[in-house]
Amino acid sequence: MSNAALTATCGNPPIPLHSQSDETSPSEAAMFNILTDLINIPTHEYQKHTSAASTARATNSLYLSLLPDLNFRRTNSYSAIYTIWSELFNFVKEIPIEHEAMQRLIDFIAELKKIGVQVLHIWGRDIRLWDELPLLNPEFVEEWDQRDGVEWDRLQMFRDKLEADGVYVIHDLRRTVARED
Repeated sequence: MSNAALTATCGNPPIPLHSQSDETSPSEAAMFNILTDLINIPTHEYQKHTSAASTARATNSLYLSLLPDLNFRRTNSYSAIYTIWSELFNFVKEIPIEHEAMQRLIDFIAELKKIGVQVLHIWGRDIRLWDELPLLNPEFVEEWDQRDGVEWDRLQMFRDKLEADGVYVIHDLRRTVARED
């Protein structure tokens, strides 16, 4: 089951946002709405430790609803996690670098890392969700490699801000190796 493309105008100043594809799954629509709600919080009401934390909890609830069976979740989380990161990166590509919504997405990731640890088995190893932000790095690098111009700049700024705020460091080993040659 899928929905038509999703659109929203949110934030201050208002920015138009749209889903990545013309057909969205219910889980993509749910994540789109979770992030839209975060960006729509009025500036004077936004507080990182409540607003972004609430978004992180909603994201975790979405994840758990997609994979309610603990044993299945442990080894079959890729699709659910991919949906979350894909919608996040779609928002990053659409939000101007200087817009307050960009910092809110950084805050969201920081708060997501604080959610109770669940151990998953991905790519042959145990990894802690959300503490280790599984698949964020490879999914980001893949998205980054497919973009140029303004979208690339926005993804780069998001990456730099994640690192500067001490939230997460995204590594692209191919670029590191290329620089060393």
